[in-house]
Amino acid sequence: MKLSIIEPCGFTRLGIYSYLVENNNLDIIDSVNIPKSLKSLHEFQPDVILVNMTQYCHSAELSEELKAFFEYRHTARIYCYIDANYPDCEEPISITREVFILNKQSLTSLLQNIALTPESYMPGNNAGLPRMLFSDQEILVMNYWMSEMPNYRIARKLNISSRTVYVHKRHLAQKIKVRNRLEFCFIYNLIKYLFWPIDDISATPMSRQIKDDLLMIYKAHI
Repeated sequence: MKLSIIEPCGFTRLGIYSYLVENNNLDIIDSVNIPKSLKSLHEFQPDVILVNMTQYCHSAELSEELKAFFEYRHTARIYCYIDANYPDCEEPISITREVFILNKQSLTSLLQNIALTPESYMPGNNAGLPRMLFSDQEILVMNYWMSEMPNYRIARKLNISSRTVYVHKRHLAQKIKVRNRLEFCFIYNLIKYLFWPIDDISATPMSRQIKDDLLMIYKAHI
């Protein structure tokens, strides 16, 4: 297995190596950040990427380098970890079949499992994983919610009740294992790159009005 580590802290990179180095079947490279990793990823073509995404979770502005980075999910499994105590889950959460998110405290367990059975983490082993953690309607509610649109307007846009909007928001937070909107927004700044319109190959909404609204949200952060 080929594995790439993207981590700005030298001590953390050494710690990651210490869990993996004894497995001679692992070919490992590392980088300090995503911009410096893009060229090496193209040449190395890793099967698994471990990446510290904390920096990008702090910013709502769209990053072309992060958009380019997520293109590698078509050839590699990407495990994004953040320096926070959420998502409140010991196992990585599968946002898509190829992209997972976890808190940094759970990284040790992931590293131990990769070192023990690297073949189970190969990109082709996606049996049982859903295409996407969220339903199409949840993705729409998520985008409107993160743009600070009130419930009654989201309900009107999607032709659903305000109660249904509230239930969707609760389910979104439960799925991503966060406690409130602030924590959800932190992670949304990262996972939004996996949805239309930022991700061109994702399914687009059927309604022209919804498409226009989401494009407006997208352009507001360019």
